[in-house]
Amino acid sequence: MRRACLLLLVVLAAAGWGSGAAVPPGALRAPGAKTNMDTNPANLASAAVTHAFGQLPDYIDNAGFRLLPFDPFRAAQPGVRTMSTYRVTVPRTSLVLDTTIVSALTEGDARRDARQYAVGVSLDGRRVMHPESYWVFYRNNGPLICRIYFPGDLGSLNMGVNSLVFNPLSAGMHRLSVVVRTHRATLVTEYLLQVLRRGPSARERASAPPDDADPSKLGNEPLAFRTGR
Repeated sequence: MRRACLLLLVVLAAAGWGSGAAVPPGALRAPGAKTNMDTNPANLASAAVTHAFGQLPDYIDNAGFRLLPFDPFRAAQPGVRTMSTYRVTVPRTSLVLDTTIVSALTEGDARRDARQYAVGVSLDGRRVMHPESYWVFYRNNGPLICRIYFPGDLGSLNMGVNSLVFNPLSAGMHRLSVVVRTHRATLVTEYLLQVLRRGPSARERASAPPDDADPSKLGNEPLAFRTGR
């Protein structure tokens, strides 16, 4: 039995789910962490989506958070394993990672669609425990969202985003791996992170939108008419 369990762990690791060891405490913000308005889970999840559409810069909140690249346009092909790799150099700041996104007219539909995805996340070979607990459900332009102005019917959409927030990592090289499985398709994303010894620079802080910025004046356009970067 012990040998069978070890074999299962090896198979899962080879498939991209990380090793049997868990990400150490403190590396990852807990799903139920108490936060302020700007840093609540829905707002940060929305920020990463907005960044994916080219409507927010890399840094937000005075560079307290770096939004990692996320491709919402990548097609999932049954029976195909699709691989994407990002090489990112960051200061020692928090990292917002969105792994997958769904949208629907009702929250119930969004939650049902989210159940079609199995998500695995690992940092330096150590897996994130219970990644399903990092799903965030919210309505565009709802009370928890202030990152983007959604015009027209887009404002009524209900979103589901699997979103994680990593606390500042130690200086050096790190590998962040994401495996998303749905409908016999596998989407793999590797983030090769070079974390600098310093915190955010003055230039990086200046690139973040002002805290009192009006979301409707950040150069936003309807997402339906935007293409990925």
